[in-house]
Amino acid sequence: MSYMDVKKFSMNIIEMRSIYRDNLSLSNDESDFVYKIILKELCDIDPIKIALEPNLNLSLESKDTLIQKMKMIIDDYPIDYIINKKNFYGNDFYVDENVLIPRPETEELVKWLINDHLNIDKQKRVIDLCTGSGCIGISIDINNSYLDVTISDISTEALKVCEINKKNLKSNVKIIELDLNSISEVNRKYDIIISNPPYLHPSETNQLDKNVRYEPDIALFTPKDNPLHFYEKILDFASINLTKKGIIYLEINPNFTKEFNQILTNYSINHVNFKDDFRGKKRLVKLIF
Repeated sequence: MSYMDVKKFSMNIIEMRSIYRDNLSLSNDESDFVYKIILKELCDIDPIKIALEPNLNLSLESKDTLIQKMKMIIDDYPIDYIINKKNFYGNDFYVDENVLIPRPETEELVKWLINDHLNIDKQKRVIDLCTGSGCIGISIDINNSYLDVTISDISTEALKVCEINKKNLKSNVKIIELDLNSISEVNRKYDIIISNPPYLHPSETNQLDKNVRYEPDIALFTPKDNPLHFYEKILDFASINLTKKGIIYLEINPNFTKEFNQILTNYSINHVNFKDDFRGKKRLVKLIF
């Protein structure tokens, strides 16, 4: 049955599953996975009922919700935005179209910083630049009480998302608005900087999955004339606001590793350590000033 005809009929939980299988360009297993997520998160129906109560009739509201969200998925709209949730480093973060959807590669960056500072015996100040949803800084904060974390972004809408996640996850992070394009000395020095800034060059747009087009350009793309723009701004910020022997953790574009190394020669950096992500790409780097 086409989803266009669904409104004409009452429908049980199994019949709606068949609608998803017939209309999504996914395998049955993948379609069922999506269906169960929407059942649970947006219809408040436990997916176990597919097996235990296969003849359970869906309410008109649930049926409409399921069809509406299926249409969005057909249009490649990210399911993380549909349910306003993305799990990152063991916690569920609120996400919407104002922020980048957190990626598993970024979890590796967070893990690197946390593991490096498991045994510190005095407080250190951390700032997460270009924080987006706040997933990096908040994850660090709730996993290490010795790290005094500030998260920052230029986007006021992104900072509203940060406030939601700070409250939901009972974090103590400080939240500030900060424009890296207007670097100045801030009112405190930081021992650690961490960032996953915009690093995709506009020329890479055609290589991206279709659902990425719904994510904010401001969180994805660099200026056309300088794919390393934000790394230069972060290093300028560090030159003014990082303590002596301070550390920077960055996620970088593996396609511009050579160019990234070149700009490092303009700064007083004592040690550079690259690390491959789980895909084997040189995406993570630690700099010691």
